[in-house]
Amino acid sequence: MIDTPRTIRSGRRLLPVQKRLAVALSLAIACVEEANALVDPEPAPQAAFSSDFLHVAGPVDLSRFERGNVTLAGVYRPAIRVNDTPVPGMGEVTFRQVPGIESAQPCLDRGMLIRFGLDPDKLATQVASGNSVKPLTDEPFCGHIGDYLPGASIDFDDSEQILHVSIPQAFMASRARGYVSPDLWDDGETTAMLNYNVNTYHVRSGERRSTATFGGIRAGANLGGWRLRHTGNMSLRDGRHRWQNTQTYAQHDLTDARARLTVGDSYTSGEILDSVRLRGIAIASDQRMLPASQRGYAPTVRGIAQSNAQVAIRQNGYLIHSTTVAPGAFEIDDLYPTGYGSDLEVTVTEADGRTRTFVVPYTSVPQMLREGAYRFAVAAGQVVDNSVADTPFVFQATYQRGLTTNTTLYAGTTASNSYGSGLLGGAINLPFGAVSLDVTASRAAFRYGGVRRGVSTRLRYNRSVLSTGTNFGVAAYRFSTRDYLGVTDAARIRSYLKYGGLDPQAGGERGRFEATVAQTLGQGQLSLTGSISDYWGARGRDSAFSVAYGGGWRSMSYNVSVQRARLGNVLSAIPGRQSGEVDTTVYVSLSIPLGHAPGAPSLNTTHTQGSRAGSSTLASLNGYADRDGTLSYNVTASRSRQDGHGSNAGSGSLAYRAHAGSYRIGAATLSGGGQQYSVGAAGALVVHRDGLTLSQELGETNAIIHAPGAAGARVESTAGVRLDRHGNAVVRGLLPYQINTIAIDPRGASHDVELESTSESVAPRAGAFARLEYKTSQAQSLLIHATKPDGQALPFGASVYDAAGQAIGVVGQGSKIFTRGAKAGSRLTVSWGTSEVDRCEIDVPASIDSLGLHGMHRSFKAPCANDSMVSAPPIKAAIAA
Repeated sequence: MIDTPRTIRSGRRLLPVQKRLAVALSLAIACVEEANALVDPEPAPQAAFSSDFLHVAGPVDLSRFERGNVTLAGVYRPAIRVNDTPVPGMGEVTFRQVPGIESAQPCLDRGMLIRFGLDPDKLATQVASGNSVKPLTDEPFCGHIGDYLPGASIDFDDSEQILHVSIPQAFMASRARGYVSPDLWDDGETTAMLNYNVNTYHVRSGERRSTATFGGIRAGANLGGWRLRHTGNMSLRDGRHRWQNTQTYAQHDLTDARARLTVGDSYTSGEILDSVRLRGIAIASDQRMLPASQRGYAPTVRGIAQSNAQVAIRQNGYLIHSTTVAPGAFEIDDLYPTGYGSDLEVTVTEADGRTRTFVVPYTSVPQMLREGAYRFAVAAGQVVDNSVADTPFVFQATYQRGLTTNTTLYAGTTASNSYGSGLLGGAINLPFGAVSLDVTASRAAFRYGGVRRGVSTRLRYNRSVLSTGTNFGVAAYRFSTRDYLGVTDAARIRSYLKYGGLDPQAGGERGRFEATVAQTLGQGQLSLTGSISDYWGARGRDSAFSVAYGGGWRSMSYNVSVQRARLGNVLSAIPGRQSGEVDTTVYVSLSIPLGHAPGAPSLNTTHTQGSRAGSSTLASLNGYADRDGTLSYNVTASRSRQDGHGSNAGSGSLAYRAHAGSYRIGAATLSGGGQQYSVGAAGALVVHRDGLTLSQELGETNAIIHAPGAAGARVESTAGVRLDRHGNAVVRGLLPYQINTIAIDPRGASHDVELESTSESVAPRAGAFARLEYKTSQAQSLLIHATKPDGQALPFGASVYDAAGQAIGVVGQGSKIFTRGAKAGSRLTVSWGTSEVDRCEIDVPASIDSLGLHGMHRSFKAPCANDSMVSAPPIKAAIAA
């Protein structure tokens, strides 16, 4: 069994006990030669320390620090980075002493290297070529990684507990940037969960009293790779209540297909065909399972290099990718998508300094995929729609394929009761923009309405002009025949025909034209949007236009917009609306931060002026009342005016975000003496192997943190989340199929608890509750003021050992010793040299709990005597390999 050297906590860093003295020496010593502590076959360089700069009594032996930060043998839990990319879930790594190397070396094996990304076939080719390379076996090896992988190296950062592994790209598997092996995807824990959000409102207006309560839940369980979920909501008003089931389903990953299976309620995506809510079974591609550099659309950059050349790719003047390529043809197909894109400027710099530049068009529409990429979806089940009396069976399928770097083809089909439709389309990236065109044909047969056939044509266009900073997109929908129907429209008509009440010749939307233009102007952006729709059998058109400008000046931000809408006679049946009526609305907003400190308040004002809605002015002040951002406040005052009548209102609210949930209270005063009071709470309960944990509202993918004894420690980057009394916490918002690193801030935890690691990484599957174990050791900490029998101070830097010879502390300034792990009634040994007179012993009291407190630590005074010392303490030596 290999003993792990004791460590102490210092923020996020874990410093071995002997390293504490090195930190102290760095503050006290004026001149010290630099010492590298790299894990390398060469001995660490010497460092010379002079004890003359230490104002302490007696000589100090500093020889054990002259080799820099030497790594001791033991078992560590380091974060691992391979070629500067984190590798999660590796757990413990054994370090052993290797002959000829000062520091202990990490022990690796073939399986670990494969998880690091090593391609064993490429390595086998190197071995077969006759080079003097040791073959990798399943047996672990310690150090000398270059004997197995030429050019590879290891560097262990002891202070940060990070193991850096460098492996030549020639031995690595060819993978896109951001790739995370499915072997690392974590199914997570078997759990049960209940997410809730409850709000209660009470209104007083004269003699009238009204109370309304609304609550929503999301319950479920994770069993193996299955995610079971149910959502529902309840409303309670004046003694009447209503419960509504919203969605119930089970999901499971189909890893090989990079897709997810859903059984129960689901929605089809709507990217190609109309979105339909179904209750049945669905299988659809999940792009999140792909590397981040393979999602969405980005063109493949191809070229020819005449030497070992550097390729730099810029977009809008910003460098987005740079790499080195070998002589000959090259291909870069792992660019990260950038929205709808703008043209790429590619610069090839040859080894002799020659450069050449060319432009690759880059504009996309939502249907576009990368070359060779595909996406599919298949769904079958009954339609779930409140506007449809019957629930027809529907089958829907879509498929997209990136045919070339600039061309994507796609198709889809829908089939239902006496209904069928088919879609064919394509998208292409051209020098003057991206265009997609698809045509959908539908056929619907009705028992009492005959057969209706129709065709719909859809055109989309998008373009970004780099020279002027202009982005504009146009989408034109043209339903060319009166009888074109979507599957939900056909089901609705069928229901109305069955039960009476609808003219079977009534037409739907005939055409729609939409346009969006965005232009960079000064410090902000000007945007214009518009849409026009007309309908079969209806006079007039619906139209909506808006122009907006938003930007910032210094720390302020502002936005101004004007919206104008006109209704045709299709919607004239809406109460209070008339055909041809024009509605114009002006909106102005301004936000001013009142300070630069974290949590500083912000003043926000808005004004709205509408031709129908009147005018409304609102001012609010909001911010955080504490540094951690857990307690927020908002104060609002408003005035509105309509039809010659004005009203004032004021409100205030407080929100507190704790580890067990979020809580809100609010109050408002209304014109006429009315008042409103509100109370709300949101959070979750999670049942797992370590018990029940209360948490903030859950996201889709979450993590369960378990650090026994570390109650009160804070989870970094998550406001209000602390470990509960069992050492558990739940963290929301993890990115599925990607590496997530979660760190714990030990501040707030007991000083008697030692965290062996403060950050862990995981790559969870979607919907998982990943488990992150943070190893801890619990031992009481002591502050001992000890002196020699003659009253002189102990030498600064002397080591302190327990009865087993394990180093547990060091003598600091003022002859004070901070130690953790000393047992009641035990005897400690202080050593500062090699002879018997250079050591003494301290007796720990039989009861530690009865000792007085010095700050947050138990403390006592004791003499350090050496008259009973006959032999050197049994200090443990590092275990050799």
